[in-house]
Amino acid sequence: MMATLATAYMVAVALGAATSVVITVLALRNPDHAETKALALLTGGIALWTGGDFASMLVESREATILVTQTVHYLGVAVVPTTTFLFILVYTNHDDRLTRRRLAALYAVPAVLYLLALTGTSHSLLWTEIVPSDATPVGYVFENGRGFYAYVLYAYSLLAIGTALLARFILQSNDLYRGQSTLLLIAALAPWLSNIVYILSDSRFEPTSIGFTVAAVALAIAVFRYRLTDLLPIARDAIVEQITDGVVVLDRRGRVVDANPQAAPYLQGDVAAVLGSDVTTVLPEEIGNWLATDPLSPTPDESTATPSSQDDETDAGAVPVEPSPDASADDIGSRSASTAVRLTADGTPTYLAVETTALLDGDTRIGQFLIIRDVTDRQRYERELERQNERLDRFASVVSHDLRNPLNVADGYLSILAERYDDPELDEIETSLDRMEDIIEDVLTLARHGDIVSDRSLVDLSVLANRAWNGVDTADATLAVETGDHRVAADVSRLSQAFENLFRNAVEHGSTSPASSTRQDAVEHGGQDITVTVGTIGGKTVDNAGSSAGGESTESAPTKTDGFYVADDGVGIPEDDRDAVLESGYTTNQDGTGLGLDIVRQIVEAHGWSLAVTESADGGARFDIYYDGLEDSPAADHGDTEHGEPADGHDRSGTDDADDASGATTDATCDPSPS
Repeated sequence: MMATLATAYMVAVALGAATSVVITVLALRNPDHAETKALALLTGGIALWTGGDFASMLVESREATILVTQTVHYLGVAVVPTTTFLFILVYTNHDDRLTRRRLAALYAVPAVLYLLALTGTSHSLLWTEIVPSDATPVGYVFENGRGFYAYVLYAYSLLAIGTALLARFILQSNDLYRGQSTLLLIAALAPWLSNIVYILSDSRFEPTSIGFTVAAVALAIAVFRYRLTDLLPIARDAIVEQITDGVVVLDRRGRVVDANPQAAPYLQGDVAAVLGSDVTTVLPEEIGNWLATDPLSPTPDESTATPSSQDDETDAGAVPVEPSPDASADDIGSRSASTAVRLTADGTPTYLAVETTALLDGDTRIGQFLIIRDVTDRQRYERELERQNERLDRFASVVSHDLRNPLNVADGYLSILAERYDDPELDEIETSLDRMEDIIEDVLTLARHGDIVSDRSLVDLSVLANRAWNGVDTADATLAVETGDHRVAADVSRLSQAFENLFRNAVEHGSTSPASSTRQDAVEHGGQDITVTVGTIGGKTVDNAGSSAGGESTESAPTKTDGFYVADDGVGIPEDDRDAVLESGYTTNQDGTGLGLDIVRQIVEAHGWSLAVTESADGGARFDIYYDGLEDSPAADHGDTEHGEPADGHDRSGTDDADDASGATTDATCDPSPS
């Protein structure tokens, strides 16, 4: 009978040791988190404790038993109590005051214990004697000394504090963590309850290792069933508490089980007071009514479809619902819904965007997660923007009609005078009228379009460039298009405007004529020796989705060196001017408006691209347009796919309506692909 019990005991202890080793290895796979580090130390200590007992049962001599007990078993005894306490502190988020000095103090007692164990044969502090016994599977009994009982008092004190913290955490936690927390409590209590039985009884048999086997199995269930190493409450405190939006967690019955401080303004009472309450009684009525409809339940059309998000609107006008900048419901579960809510308190409207997602345990919904975001400021901004747009529309109407009408009259009378008189001063008047017309055209472009891009389509870059060239007075300047069959997804009308402004800039400012020459002089005398080149950078021919016009993916997404350029062989832009030429109103030409290149910049940014001004291979100006819009888009150090030549990076001075070149890189923040 004793042999059978000894065998069963040995198997149980071996199971506990092996399970602890497995959990230790799993925890060490995620070493960046304090929780998993503490778990690895805990289960590693259990493996030493139980492994030492198992090894003691395998050896036969008294000396070997003492050696294994001193070096292996007591190392586990020294490590486990303190590490259990530390793991509970970290798990329940009470480790904020755990400094290195305090940590060293906690481990000082275990260090002394282990030192006493290693020297145990030379004193009687840990054990007074070692006697053979058939009542224990090890074959020997270590009669405990005063040092052992002092350490037991220390260990039980830590355990009592840790157990209280863990029990309180279980009572306050939601369903998401209650299962794993309960298993941790079992893992903490099982060894010590069995140890208490051993200490208080007269039995020579020590069942503590059996308790550790129970603890190891409980930890294994927590790891594999409740994802202990993946889903830890500390993640909740580190993330949810720091989210700037309000977060409310509901259980499957719609009761509030958790909320962050940011949700307090929307609750009927503080966070602690509403825990356990029905959500419809503690949130604003508009949100409660929406939740009462169970927006996460499948609609008839979705009953056979893949779970997806639903959008609603609750007394909110046209308030758009956008994902939270800190957290998105779609990132937390597999099913989400959203709504917009308008609240009125003291006559002041407040606009909220509310998102909810299902919290799932396998296929079972155990609750839902709410994110409440105040979008009042954004709503006010959008309304103010609408009013500004209305004012811009009225302004554009005034510019278009009230200014153009008298200009048309003046132009008519000028034509009559030109037929009667051959006076060179009439040419000056005509130049001034043309300049006014250009100013009006540029102002209208900025007022009506600004940084807006509408319908995009895949267009051949060479076709668009040639078409834009034909729409500009280029005199005897020459266009060289070297883009091959390069295509880009863009707003054709706006990109054509950008080309026209870049071409006009090259013709009017790229010649060898002085920058102070008039526009007409630049066209009549300067454009004749200018060659404008349009080429590609990187040569990608993909659209925004990274697919060809036929819809099939043909290439990888564009990189930061993909795009196209417009270059000339004129005088270039001085490097000192490159930071300014893309600014609105900047010009070195007294006849220029300084709006042309600003328009180009806005069009480029509206597409989600970036614009850089540098020097062409011939020393003229070069405008590089990159599809990515990244801040580190290269400005001068890149190769030409068509020429194989580098874009050097010199300059050219003088900028005007459609031009103002700079060495600055203007970065966009939209879609990084060729839009």
